[in-house]
Amino acid sequence: MSALLTQVHLQGPTTRAALTTTLGLNRSTIGDLTRQLEEIGLLVEVPPGEEPVVPGRRSGRPSLVVAPREDVTVLAVALDVDRITVAVVGLGGVVLDRRTRLHQRGEHDGERVAETVAQMCGELMALGLGSRLLGVGVSVPGAVRESDGMVRFAPNLGWTDVPFADLLATELRLPVVTANDADLGALAEHMRGAAVGADDVAYLSGSVGIGGGFFVRGLPLRGASGFAGEVGHVMVDSNGDQCRCGAVGCLETKVGENQLLAAAGRLPGGGPPAVAELIKAADAGDARAGQAVDGVAHWLGVGLRPVFALFNPEVVVLGGLLSQVFTARRTIVLEGLDPQSLISARDVLNIRPSSLGDDASLLGAAELAFAPLLAEPGRVDVDRPVAAQG
Repeated sequence: MSALLTQVHLQGPTTRAALTTTLGLNRSTIGDLTRQLEEIGLLVEVPPGEEPVVPGRRSGRPSLVVAPREDVTVLAVALDVDRITVAVVGLGGVVLDRRTRLHQRGEHDGERVAETVAQMCGELMALGLGSRLLGVGVSVPGAVRESDGMVRFAPNLGWTDVPFADLLATELRLPVVTANDADLGALAEHMRGAAVGADDVAYLSGSVGIGGGFFVRGLPLRGASGFAGEVGHVMVDSNGDQCRCGAVGCLETKVGENQLLAAAGRLPGGGPPAVAELIKAADAGDARAGQAVDGVAHWLGVGLRPVFALFNPEVVVLGGLLSQVFTARRTIVLEGLDPQSLISARDVLNIRPSSLGDDASLLGAAELAFAPLLAEPGRVDVDRPVAAQG
């Protein structure tokens, strides 16, 4: 049941024939499993052409189509340095609706953030887009303890030991799970994005800070306490500036939105649009902007060296600022990565821009919330309506 539900969740409307081939089960077993999942309200079986319309997916199937029930939903939350995004996501990974609120960069009280997120979730719940709401997944830009979701350190929010999952669960009276934004970005890209089909994956994303998430042989790398992947705090310059973490010469001091903008003589802030404008100016001949972009591209390549050396990933996916810089200055990034190595990283390392863009961590948060259902479809209570839970 888990394998079949997961397949339909990831692939969308799928014929019984395709499920038989993919899962290696006979037709009668697929039929029995499909009926069981349909009885508990997770899947629906419809004639070809009547499945839910999803952009980019082909319609018209030669046999009955098994489709996910999009009214089985989760709430996905992405906390960023300058905004909060909340979305209702249906089974199958379809974003049904979303809300975004901008806020000032800097320190924010965890309880106030939980209240704001709860308000935004309430607005979406009131729309009645899903008759069954399983829980909430939250992406946080910081180190999150895997055992209980405690946010141990989120410098861009000013948080140390903030029990955000507990705070939000109290507000919403719903199950809440929390994880690091880069880990969730890696999860989403591995399941639905640029790293689909790859077992050894490194995902690096950046804005003000730089985070990393890894998959090794198809499994997420978390570390003993869930803090693995802090690529932004790998030292790349022993004579560099002091980082907010207290160390010297971290990658974040070389490759970050504020560093890029400051080097070009611009004010900090502005997010991806400001970075895009700067790159455009550099391409148009602005010498100072060009030097700034080239410098960040070089240090991005240097920062990828330990990723290649330690993990030997099959695919590296770059998100956020890193994706923008790599797309604009690919050659310089590769030169920084591999100037004169005897084992050429460029020969074996496949670097790709994120295909999910700014939604990677948000969609990863949704997958985090869906995980218990996908693991044990028969044991998760999907019968309670939203109103009874919220």
